[in-house]
Amino acid sequence: MYVDKETGRLPEEELKKIDDPRVKILAFAQVSNVLGLSIDAGALIRRAHKHGAVVVLDGAQSTPHKKVDVQELGCDFFAFSGHKMCSMGGIGVLYGREELLKDMEPFLLGGDMIENVYEQESTYAELPAKFEAGTQYVEGAVGLVAAVRYIEGIGFDEIRAQEKKLVTRAIESMKKLPFIHIVGSTDPEEKEGLVAFTVEGVHPHDVAQILSNDGICIRTGHHCAQPLHIYLGINATCRASFYFYNTEEEVDYFLEKLKGVRKVMGYDD
Repeated sequence: MYVDKETGRLPEEELKKIDDPRVKILAFAQVSNVLGLSIDAGALIRRAHKHGAVVVLDGAQSTPHKKVDVQELGCDFFAFSGHKMCSMGGIGVLYGREELLKDMEPFLLGGDMIENVYEQESTYAELPAKFEAGTQYVEGAVGLVAAVRYIEGIGFDEIRAQEKKLVTRAIESMKKLPFIHIVGSTDPEEKEGLVAFTVEGVHPHDVAQILSNDGICIRTGHHCAQPLHIYLGINATCRASFYFYNTEEEVDYFLEKLKGVRKVMGYDD
């Protein structure tokens, strides 16, 4: 499906593709890690389920920022990453409906996913061990549980309020800079904790390097969404991400240094 290039929203003409009974699997991100837009996942899930399609929901960009109830959404699979939730890298969660998981064959073999092994056949362990082959990343799992409890202790209402304040502050100032082009909607209410942008005449990698010299870390490149960048006609973008631990003073510092990026590259702004 193709989004509107100005707003990043999915037009109804594109959403109609979900209604095709030939669609067996619908996979999409609840929140875009490039556009920052949140999708009404529940509506799309119900739409796909009308003709029996299985829905795989990517919650990597949504889970750290708002409360998610997979049973209320009705998705068949839901995945998110720990490193976006104040946890360590290499750990994440995959939720799947039990009846679907029971019918699936494991794609990794060995270790604790085995129940019994015979000369000519083997039987698999009960869920969820059936899909947990090999030595478990115990320290990662413990760290992720601690991170989830930490975030829940702060509260999603407080997290979202702080993010909205910071994103609004950033976008309203960036819109005043003629050489900054925000990707997707420029409405702060439609951004979930991030702003993707380009700097006219400066490659995103150069933008990141210049800002890093001032202690500012942003993400650049395709953000694991190269097809979207190709569709938008952009080689790469910069992405500034904000979370509950960021401050308004940090946003102002980022904006001040962003203003000087083109000067470093020889432009006279």
